[in-house]
Amino acid sequence: MLGYQIEGITNEQLHRIHHASIKILENTGIKIESDEATEIFHGAGSEIVKKGDCFVVKIPPSVVSDCVQWAPERFVLYGRDPKHDHLIEPGSSCYTLFGENSYTNDLYTLKHRTCTKKDLGDATRLADALDEFAIIEKCMGSRDKPAETQSMHNYEAIVSNTSKHAFHGFFSGRNSIKIVEMAAACVGGMENFIKRPCVSTTVCPTSPLTLSKNCCDVIIECSRLGVVVCSITMPLSGATAPTTIAGTLVVQNAELLGSLVLTQLTSKSTPFIYGSVGTIMDLKLGNPAVAAPECGVLNVGTAKMAQYYGIPSWCGSGVSGSKLMDVQAAYEFNTNTAIALLAGSNVIYGCGSIESGLTFDFAKLILDAEQLRNLKWIKNGMDISDETIALETIQSVSSGGEYLSSKHTLKHMKSMSQRDLFDCMDRDTWVKKIGGKDIIERAYEKARFLIKNHKPMALPEGAEDAMEAIINECEI
Repeated sequence: MLGYQIEGITNEQLHRIHHASIKILENTGIKIESDEATEIFHGAGSEIVKKGDCFVVKIPPSVVSDCVQWAPERFVLYGRDPKHDHLIEPGSSCYTLFGENSYTNDLYTLKHRTCTKKDLGDATRLADALDEFAIIEKCMGSRDKPAETQSMHNYEAIVSNTSKHAFHGFFSGRNSIKIVEMAAACVGGMENFIKRPCVSTTVCPTSPLTLSKNCCDVIIECSRLGVVVCSITMPLSGATAPTTIAGTLVVQNAELLGSLVLTQLTSKSTPFIYGSVGTIMDLKLGNPAVAAPECGVLNVGTAKMAQYYGIPSWCGSGVSGSKLMDVQAAYEFNTNTAIALLAGSNVIYGCGSIESGLTFDFAKLILDAEQLRNLKWIKNGMDISDETIALETIQSVSSGGEYLSSKHTLKHMKSMSQRDLFDCMDRDTWVKKIGGKDIIERAYEKARFLIKNHKPMALPEGAEDAMEAIINECEI
């Protein structure tokens, strides 16, 4: 069965973006705020220029080419439970939550407030219960915990509530090492973790053309530890990148290639994911327009550039600028998520987030998941064969007949799309069966039910104590 897809950008255009990025890396260079990273680049033949307290690294094209070749095209994202292992490969797509919301709409009062470690655990448990999410992204920060160890608290909340593979930002080199120790305690030891790493990291280059110290430190430590590195750049057209989409693609591509090169020079063949949540700056308001149509177009460029290099992609979509789970949130989610999916993005993230990525909403996660089923069904396209053409059945039913009782209907009925909260009942049935409640109210009810009743896979004995000890040691 041939699924649907969009191209959106030609091979010749991809070549032009690539060559412009290579010129930037070779002649302009990228700013590096880490001495160790600078030494790694220098050891591979990059030109180093001192700039204040930092360095500008100019990377030869041959180094970029070698590192792109070393980065694997496919790899497994391991779950604590092997049934949740997910293979990243060309043509595969999966979905996950948006990262690092600072606020949430309280699940019971619906009041807007700062998020906590418990909120992160609840949201993770909800995503663990939803089959639409193959992997888990840290969707909120434990804002009630110290900044220096917050990423450790975040991981504890995540791993305690899911057995799926987890992504999240480790914050620093030290925390990278500690989070891997925590993850190892959750899979029976470091030897098991090395075989099946159950957590990956996200890092964020700073546009334009900068790799901060923390970004570099996390890349280096995670590459050495065998952890997947997902680099997610966030250029803003008109602010931290050129106003044009093509210019923004050049900037983000140079930043991502710089991240990839550091990853591969640190440890050859480290799995790397090419990610972006780029969009435009609303120049009238001075705010990022995260759900603008340009975001969708940039997602196409991101997916296609990753395919050009033969590495997996990660596209930010589905986030809304709306402050509520409303019609705007639904429209914006669907527009940009559909485009990213049809462009062939390997990981599509952004589910559950509103207010331009500042606020997590439990009802939105539920409804995003249901729409993802619809989008996946559409992308798969139609199966055209002797069986599905159903010529004999059509001739047997003939004119004026019905198909409800046919054997062909019984055989294929489960292939039809299924609805949960989206309804097509007549009004009287809607009132009688669900009390005339709107879909958002029912989504909150479903979220409350799943969080209360879903039981994620338990941690091995001693894991909770081990994680607590690691965190306590770092907070002394």
